[in-house]
Amino acid sequence: MNDDDLKKAVDYYRLLVEKEIAMENVVDGNFIGPRELIKKDQIDLKDMINPVRPFLGEESSEDLDKCYVTAFRVGNLKKPAFMIKSEQGTDIIAGIDLGANLVKDGLINSIDDIIHFLAKYKIGILDIFKEEEIEGGKKLDLRFYECIECAGLPNIGKPVCFFETGMIIGMLNQINKKEVNVEEIRCWTSGYSFCQFDVEIK
Repeated sequence: MNDDDLKKAVDYYRLLVEKEIAMENVVDGNFIGPRELIKKDQIDLKDMINPVRPFLGEESSEDLDKCYVTAFRVGNLKKPAFMIKSEQGTDIIAGIDLGANLVKDGLINSIDDIIHFLAKYKIGILDIFKEEEIEGGKKLDLRFYECIECAGLPNIGKPVCFFETGMIIGMLNQINKKEVNVEEIRCWTSGYSFCQFDVEIK
């Protein structure tokens, strides 16, 4: 995606984000978006094969994008039952490792590079929604649109983007050479059309 396409996508989603946050609920301390809540422990295969990615899907054809996204999800989301309890930790560690190595190998050198890399490889569209200096560091509000992990999945009442959480930690840690904490607070799988990550760089 070129810069104009990225801007068009971000502008479109920022309007959607505003509407969805205005309609959200808080359940047991978690943000739940306006899409219908479907209680289930695991994502089904039929859920995985229908991503909603109007911008990233348009660039390569919707069918090709569905194949690409489904292949990623089958490998990442369809783990054996005995592994499910440990998936959060292992996915975060895998993401941290990949993110750190992207910087170490010189494929990413800045936040701007992160935005273009994620769009080029169709992982998602990153929006640096807000950035502020805080005592001892910096806080970022990152919004992630058309996420390869979750765009189009049902609202199961909790975020699932542990791999992307790890990638953000790994990339920002290597770029800034500082401790980075990341928490996903909103997600497609908690009822939204975007993922939101609270980031603190110490």
